[in-house]
Amino acid sequence: MRNETVRFPRGTSGTTVEDSITGNESVRYSIGVSAGQTMDVQLDTDNSSNYFNITAPGASEALFNGSISGNDTSLVVPSSGNYIIDVYLMRNAARRGETADYDLTLYVENSQGRATDPTTPRQMSPPQNGTPDQLDTSQMPRFCSGEASAEFGVRPQYITVNTAFQSGNRYVTQGYFDRDGESTSFNCWFALDGSFDSLN
Repeated sequence: MRNETVRFPRGTSGTTVEDSITGNESVRYSIGVSAGQTMDVQLDTDNSSNYFNITAPGASEALFNGSISGNDTSLVVPSSGNYIIDVYLMRNAARRGETADYDLTLYVENSQGRATDPTTPRQMSPPQNGTPDQLDTSQMPRFCSGEASAEFGVRPQYITVNTAFQSGNRYVTQGYFDRDGESTSFNCWFALDGSFDSLN
């Protein structure tokens, strides 16, 4: 894993990083932003198994999961601090030692639309109530699909996940996928507060 700090050229509000990864390599790009700003991230890559996640400061789960939602997003920053953009290859491609050449484009503006130059990292804020790792039941199937995609090396569009329901003191959503003529089933478990527990 490689760590990089993103700094925009003076007088600009965005930049494009050209880079590459091979196999199990990943790059964690750190960018300091403030609550209320809008952050746009786009990944252009020559490998269909190349994605990125965005993690907020202090969060245990990704705020944005590329394997679920695709390779571009525009989001309003919920809390100030250093956000991590983690660029990686899905496990199936990583195991084969594939390489991805990519351009990662980042743009940040504040809530009034004025561009900002986040060259100085901000202090991290403690996690707040309602952080993205606390899902409601409608979000659980999509999240589970992303976890299963990473675990089994299957693209999310080939995975079927059913509606979440309560089982005892947890929520569960059940899914499956077909590969090589065989069907594989799995369960994703969530705590009652919506936090992800396990996949089995």
